[in-house]
Amino acid sequence: MQRNDIDARTLRDMLERGERVTLVDVRKWEQHEAGTIPGSVNFDAYDALKAGEERAMEGLELPEGAPVVTFCNRGHSGAVAAEQLRQQGYEAYSLEGGLEAWKGL
Repeated sequence: MQRNDIDARTLRDMLERGERVTLVDVRKWEQHEAGTIPGSVNFDAYDALKAGEERAMEGLELPEGAPVVTFCNRGHSGAVAAEQLRQQGYEAYSLEGGLEAWKGL
């Protein structure tokens, strides 16, 4: 798997500059509701990603022309999700270290 990560500080800077980016939280809905990155959308694919389902990210509708950043708690499932989205033709990155890294800013 090709890693295509973005670190939390770079992501924060992009958001502060108002750059168009779609944030996708791939964790379970309950985790998303308990706390996430502001402005992110939830696409509960966590179990499917952990199970290695190659089509876990199918069905997610994304805006055209904006990069996508996927994340989970620590980064692994987010990285798998980003790889699947890249295979679908999206410009997708995973948040290095996941939500934990974001909270550490």
